[in-house]
Amino acid sequence: MQKHFFFDLDNTLTPSKSLIEEAHISILKQLAEHADIIVVSGHGEADIRSHLTEALHGYFYTLGQNGNRAVTKGGEVLWNNSLTKEQRDAILAFIAKARASLNYVVRDENDIIEDRDSQIAFSLIGHHEDKAKKDAFDPRHEIRFKLLKDLASDVEALKAARVEVRIGGTTNLDFFEYGKNKGYNVNMFIKKMGWKNEDCIYIGDALFPGGNDETVVGVIETHAIKDYRETYDFLKKMLS
Repeated sequence: MQKHFFFDLDNTLTPSKSLIEEAHISILKQLAEHADIIVVSGHGEADIRSHLTEALHGYFYTLGQNGNRAVTKGGEVLWNNSLTKEQRDAILAFIAKARASLNYVVRDENDIIEDRDSQIAFSLIGHHEDKAKKDAFDPRHEIRFKLLKDLASDVEALKAARVEVRIGGTTNLDFFEYGKNKGYNVNMFIKKMGWKNEDCIYIGDALFPGGNDETVVGVIETHAIKDYRETYDFLKKMLS
């Protein structure tokens, strides 16, 4: 069994934007007896710890905001790559254009954009919209792929501002410093810890082309899952 387990959060360890299910806490604690656990998410550190609940505090490292803020199990910050004002302005301009293109009516205008310091997350219909509605919105990522294709010239303009955009979660586009994606930051973390890449595995639901987990492919072994239930089925087999 691998020594270091990297996980996405939403729909990999937890339902999207939700707390971990009680039955799964013991499985992660059992895994922690044999391996390191590292959570790599578009969420910030506080959200990651909140979603995994106090029951798991001290059991995992966090690579928040697609790995642009790295924190040890004990709370030591290893790095934090904040976006610049110019990058933020470029991202917000892109989101404004995307919203005009989509022309969606949303329930809460204040729930569309989350500035997480090292990353900005744009939910097309709202970060805290009804879970069933979010799950049904874009399950095959077709809406978001089409949006990025339609705004291809604007995606290129983001690159000029040193900004990368990736599909994340059930309704999100994630924006962060160009090149400092999950794959880059996972590799940096492994080097920082003095681990071997061959001793690591990454588990996520967005390993498809264009997904925010895809950049980990080729860095370490990966295991694709469809939802968080598959994650725990996989772990049970590993631990049996």
